[in-house]
Amino acid sequence: MNSRNLTSEAFEFLSKSDEERISYCKQDHWIAYPAANKLIELLEDKFSDPPQMRHEGLLVYGDSNNGKTAILKKMYRLHNANLDYVKYDKECIYEIPIIYFQAPTMPDEGRLYSLILNELFVPHKLTEKIIEKSKLVERHLKKLNTRMILIDEIHSALTGNLNKQRTFINDLKQLSNNLSLTIVLAGTKEAYSALSIGSETESRFPAIELPRWSNDKKFRSFIATYERCLPLKEASNMADDAEIISVLFHKSEGLIGKTVNLLKKAAVKSIKSKREKIIVSDIEYLPKL
Repeated sequence: MNSRNLTSEAFEFLSKSDEERISYCKQDHWIAYPAANKLIELLEDKFSDPPQMRHEGLLVYGDSNNGKTAILKKMYRLHNANLDYVKYDKECIYEIPIIYFQAPTMPDEGRLYSLILNELFVPHKLTEKIIEKSKLVERHLKKLNTRMILIDEIHSALTGNLNKQRTFINDLKQLSNNLSLTIVLAGTKEAYSALSIGSETESRFPAIELPRWSNDKKFRSFIATYERCLPLKEASNMADDAEIISVLFHKSEGLIGKTVNLLKKAAVKSIKSKREKIIVSDIEYLPKL
């Protein structure tokens, strides 16, 4: 009987070996906390937009390691498995309604187009002229009925020469305009600063900040929910332990990525120690030598 209210998958792992449980604890687990739910809802609303002359995109920004990538990948997983056939020029093909990739490490049009073509599984030469890559990208995005492009780590591409940055962003706008699709960007506060320079760019990519956590009820609720994903044989009841919550919050600095990493490491340590529940001393990034 699942008296501890573990997730069904975590409950199944209780009977497995320590090695299997440790491996499971190290996996990523999606936790639908309020800010993530609101952001997914916003992305879904944009995904369902009908074709229009000027699609409004979105910039999601915030500190590194604070959940932006997890949210974008969740949105991607919700829609990337569309196996419906579509007809295009009498050819039956599978749709690719959404693509996700990390931005190039510089504002380079050629690299941008290559990344898109890679996600669409379109063979091409890296050395091909930019204009030819551009035509190839537009043809296949239209053919595959792509409706949303998710570009992570956009701050990486918004560095260096300002003219190249403007050209890079203008290419994204043009793709959105020509194909009536939505482009969502995610990055750090540096990306927000870079995209806020021009009013037209700022209106095309309205920004929403993913803030750090506060040490409050929402944080404790997240910890309690995450504990349900950990196949430990004893209940840790972390959300009710003020000392554990304080240490978790302090060491994570209010960043969800750091919080999750701490919980993963603590769960592994508790299994290896045979204690089977997390205590304060388990919450550390690296062991003391």
